[in-house]
Amino acid sequence: RIEMRHFGVKVSIVEHGFFKAEEVNSDIIEKYLFKLWNRLTPEIRDSYGEKYLDEYIKAQRSLVKRLCDYDISNAIKCMEHALIAKYPRTRYRAGWDAKFFWLFLSYAPSCLSDML
Repeated sequence: RIEMRHFGVKVSIVEHGFFKAEEVNSDIIEKYLFKLWNRLTPEIRDSYGEKYLDEYIKAQRSLVKRLCDYDISNAIKCMEHALIAKYPRTRYRAGWDAKFFWLFLSYAPSCLSDML
């Protein structure tokens, strides 16, 4: 955003949180976890135990259900506003977690949040 200002181009940033789409689900994450688990040495796997992996996967599924927003239209609305508004905002935040995470910076001037 700052680099493009030099060329007279105004850039809006859409900072989104976690969204769960139908195509991207926890199966992909679980496959990757199993791949990592199988790459461990037998000694390390034995020290953790199979129960650890099962509990970890259950916790992962629970986090995805609680943290991910299923309504991706919030991000789309932000992009739409940035594209068609006469005076688009510098930053858009889509999703409750993005708003929460960036809450303290939302009260700061853009130049300060750009530096951070």
